[in-house]
Amino acid sequence: MKEFSILHQKETILRPNSEFERRIIFQYYLDNDIKIDKKEREILLECVAVEAENIGIIGCLLKDKTHINTLRLAIGAKNKSNVKLANLSKIYLENLSIETADNYYALEKDFSTFTKVEVDVESIYNMIYY
Repeated sequence: MKEFSILHQKETILRPNSEFERRIIFQYYLDNDIKIDKKEREILLECVAVEAENIGIIGCLLKDKTHINTLRLAIGAKNKSNVKLANLSKIYLENLSIETADNYYALEKDFSTFTKVEVDVESIYNMIYY
């Protein structure tokens, strides 16, 4: 991998089964406090990740207040091996309600309308929390 860039490594970020390569790029952004731009945000919003650490880092990079991102941050907050991820996730969760996000996906939103991203994030969230 030549460059640690979400934009320049878009194909790698969006390719299924590239969890390891993604984590290297995502961790680089997290470790260096790199702010994502609009194009990188769009790529991350499309990214289907099935590994808890990647999901949590995506949540930290996006820093938005959506229900899906709240679940991403909740996943990141439980990470035991990546202290920076866990601490940042907890900070970003301070003004968010995990319970509200959980209820939205568990009770309010019909599973048949979940996107692939929502299916995977919600699945990992449920494995960690239930």
